[in-house]
Amino acid sequence: MSGRLQGKVALVTGGASGLGAGIVQRFVEEGAHVWIGDVNPLPAAASDAAVRWLEMDVRREADWEQVLDRIVTRDGRLDVLVNNAGVFLSAPVDETSVEDFQRVLDVNLVGVFLGCKHGVRCMKRSGGGSIINLSSVTGLRGQVGGAAYCASKGGVRMLSRTVALEGGPHAIRCNSIHPGIVESPMLRAAMEAGGNPAAAQRHIEGYLPLGYIGDPVLDIGNMALYLASDESRYITGTEMVVDGGMITGLPS
Repeated sequence: MSGRLQGKVALVTGGASGLGAGIVQRFVEEGAHVWIGDVNPLPAAASDAAVRWLEMDVRREADWEQVLDRIVTRDGRLDVLVNNAGVFLSAPVDETSVEDFQRVLDVNLVGVFLGCKHGVRCMKRSGGGSIINLSSVTGLRGQVGGAAYCASKGGVRMLSRTVALEGGPHAIRCNSIHPGIVESPMLRAAMEAGGNPAAAQRHIEGYLPLGYIGDPVLDIGNMALYLASDESRYITGTEMVVDGGMITGLPS
């Protein structure tokens, strides 16, 4: 099957790299016109006529207003919003500063809230759409060192359910994706910080039931594609866990 998003207009925050880039790739392959909102520029190698990049800090409401105004002015509507931009922090709760905790919440949760707020406004005017929020398996369970990150991702989960309830009468669906261990610059940096990335990868693969680290295109990109497409027309307010079995009772 091809053209599953043919003609749809999508915005992916944090789409210049990592999981966001995987989502953008699949959307473009299936016919979408994709806008990327990111503080980081789009790599030259990733340029595509179907992709446009806008500088955007998801913590700033003014940026959301400007970006969505630009999209609607240019393309007439917004069909799909993927709130993917995020940051990671690992520290024990008693060693987490208020400033670090707030920074993680501002990007991971307030940024998603602002996306939902302004995305819903756009979609109401154009007759509906799909909002996809990137949470995490840590939004469903605790994790050692995850005071800030888990709190932010758990908030995304419940925010998504609320938006689904409010958006239903307007044909606006909202779902959350909960990735486990997926290949990304963030993951690589975490493994390298331990001094032996190869050993870290073997350790991770050893406790995942499927035995391998997820792929941003094949695993996360395809899940986002499904939720963005009309194939998922009857799915809203749902947590889609994409973790290779990680959440089935594995150590934090």
